[in-house]
Amino acid sequence: MTSGAVRSAMCATLLAGVIAQAGAAVVVYDNSDGTFFWQLGIHDFGTDYPGTFLDITQPPTQSGEQRPGTLAKWYFPNWSSDEPAIRQLVGEAGVQIARTDDLVILPWDDSQVASFPVRDYQSGEMVTSAASWRWGAPYFFHLPFSFSLDEGTPAIGDPAYVGVRVMSADNQWHYGWIYFTEYAWPVMWAYETEANVPIQIPVPGPGVGAGVCVCGLGLSSRRHRS
Repeated sequence: MTSGAVRSAMCATLLAGVIAQAGAAVVVYDNSDGTFFWQLGIHDFGTDYPGTFLDITQPPTQSGEQRPGTLAKWYFPNWSSDEPAIRQLVGEAGVQIARTDDLVILPWDDSQVASFPVRDYQSGEMVTSAASWRWGAPYFFHLPFSFSLDEGTPAIGDPAYVGVRVMSADNQWHYGWIYFTEYAWPVMWAYETEANVPIQIPVPGPGVGAGVCVCGLGLSSRRHRS
């Protein structure tokens, strides 16, 4: 085995294994090669067409099935000319998403839209119980009566970190994060194996601190639109 292959194998083991962070145990999964495709689901006036469901406690080779502990992206078409279509992150039983603490007013078609969208965490912030936790929150808004999935206004940055927490079998919360681009493409995710312990948002690239080893990971330029 070449030294490069050995290094790659070591990187994969570290990224998918348990990493020490501030005395706690964090598991980080690397999806930069697109092994897991987070397909958008559609809720079309009472009928669901599910996409794939992400489990942050599992590696990118997960099946994407819908079950407790998984998180999905849903597209909800607008109901009238006065309402935008939205994309929401929605957790199944036992999953919650951190949203903004304050009402966000977005300019929209010569009017305004009020919402509490998904919170966009920054590097160095901690995902804790103090966040405003809900089962779902919007992350992208579409123009009224526009069913195009390529037009609209993002509620969070691109790329972005999203705070997530998952309930364990003993009804305790485990905190984590998802790093994704184009409001849809999950590059990395992580979770804290110890219950009720905050997790820090790291930078997914070389030179990162916070105890996370990325082994010179270069983020893929591959993109998925959904």
